[in-house]
Amino acid sequence: MTQTVVDLCLGLLAGGLAVSATWGFFWLAIGVIGLSRGTCGWRVVLKSLMGGLVPMFLLVGLVWWGSGTGREKLWFGVGLAGVPMVLLALGLRRMPDGKLAGTHLLEGIRYLKGDILGTHQGCGGCDHEHDHETCR
Repeated sequence: MTQTVVDLCLGLLAGGLAVSATWGFFWLAIGVIGLSRGTCGWRVVLKSLMGGLVPMFLLVGLVWWGSGTGREKLWFGVGLAGVPMVLLALGLRRMPDGKLAGTHLLEGIRYLKGDILGTHQGCGGCDHEHDHETCR
């Protein structure tokens, strides 16, 4: 029973680290594109790189440390899928304005990505007279 709880907790930790590493590498790609366009500096790239590498190295170390038992890791797999499922469930809850929390997150990502990539710098911003389809 104790080993089952340990495997589940290790799986949850590994799932969180995997999500964090993926998030860091996503922003690393955005940062590198922004750096090549001259719309952001090296700090964005370095912070994104660290945001992806540190959790990845911790995840590799955790999996390496946990793989020494030679047992089937069913509960580790359940825990590994647990963090993405919790994030999905949190994204499906309603916010006070009636929108889903995931929708707010995607809007924030789109705004920050546009800011880092300089999408709206040449057009002077997106006001009511501007066609959004042409500047994405």
